[in-house]
Amino acid sequence: MTPYTKLNSQGNDFILVEASNLETKLSLKEIVKYSSRDNIGCDQFFVIDTADKENIFCEVYNQDGSKACQCGNGLRATMLYLNKKYNLEKTNLIVCDAVYRSKIINGMISINMGTPKYIERLTQNSINGYSISKNGIVITLQALDNELKFSFVPLSIGNNHCVVFSDNCIHHKEEISKTLQKIYNGIMNVGFVENTKDFLTNNNTIVKLTVNERGAGYTESCGSGATAAAICLFKLFELDNETKVDQSKIKIEQKGGLLEIVKNYNPDTFELIGPSSYDGDGYLEH
Repeated sequence: MTPYTKLNSQGNDFILVEASNLETKLSLKEIVKYSSRDNIGCDQFFVIDTADKENIFCEVYNQDGSKACQCGNGLRATMLYLNKKYNLEKTNLIVCDAVYRSKIINGMISINMGTPKYIERLTQNSINGYSISKNGIVITLQALDNELKFSFVPLSIGNNHCVVFSDNCIHHKEEISKTLQKIYNGIMNVGFVENTKDFLTNNNTIVKLTVNERGAGYTESCGSGATAAAICLFKLFELDNETKVDQSKIKIEQKGGLLEIVKNYNPDTFELIGPSSYDGDGYLEH
């Protein structure tokens, strides 16, 4: 049997296995089985290589077995595990060849999520029953057969996100998610910012966010989704006001709790900061 650890980041839960404890590589079928809520259950499944304590390689799988190249909450949970087991205060966590500097400060876990890349490939005048307009990084879709209209920013922060920030977007989340997944061939996580206007009026406003994660559905917390939403709001606020957000910090509230995203300048990078918890240990039954 293979030992595993169950970890949690504000309702976003993970199974973590060390590669050195595996006699044979886990199949995707096994990962899906253990990830199922009918079994142990998790949002993401981590296999980590701890041979080099300064560079921890991580394989990340969604609940449906698809591979992920980023999981901010899972990386925080992994850092907690490494701190408890190996007394590490900082290390590099490596996913899909991307390096994320991780550290623990005053009980909080910080992951440097790096620099975003904005996705530019949407160029057609209309697609799937929508007309399209672009204003810088912002894309707006207007349905041709009803009144639905929404704006979003597509970006990559290790994985792909569409951050939707229009008024009342949360009330149309199913149709919007379906539309964006169709346009982007199912590669997107979709986040819905519920109070964009309040934030742009007062940048100390706590941002309310719901995320539909690719391969896992609506989760109680999504670290990369919170980071993507904050990146979008930093950009919108700076463009609207020609000034920085106070303390270069945005607080994001999801169902599972509060996360903080800090912007560093020259170059622009973004730190995801928040708590994780240790839920216990067990054994995978092969």
